[in-house]
Amino acid sequence: MHRFIPATLTLLAVLLTATLACAAPKAPADMMLAPPAAMKASKTPVAFSHDLHGKAEVQCTTCHHTWDGKSEIQSCASAGCHDQPGKKGPEAYYTAFHSKKKDNSCLGCHKIVKKQGKVVPVSCKECHPK
Repeated sequence: MHRFIPATLTLLAVLLTATLACAAPKAPADMMLAPPAAMKASKTPVAFSHDLHGKAEVQCTTCHHTWDGKSEIQSCASAGCHDQPGKKGPEAYYTAFHSKKKDNSCLGCHKIVKKQGKVVPVSCKECHPK
């Protein structure tokens, strides 16, 4: 009987871990970040690696700050998020990636990480190659 309890608890822990791993959303493969077709891009698209950011332990909700943790994750350019043209305002597509004062924008986060001594791109040409 005493052997049965630890074995059962171990099995339950393994099953719980497997269930949570299956329920966690899979990050997409590497991708190119570019504005919606309706917006004119002035720079080249940016290569983005979900895998690299995951290895750096960046949580999905850092960038996808309105995600509830259950529904399908939407693109930054989805309706009602950062779907506005221009460079000003919280809904502007540009702001989602370039705000220097927000830790959930690419540039804002990279500047914080660079101050910690890590090598990350922070200049235009590092992210937008010709």
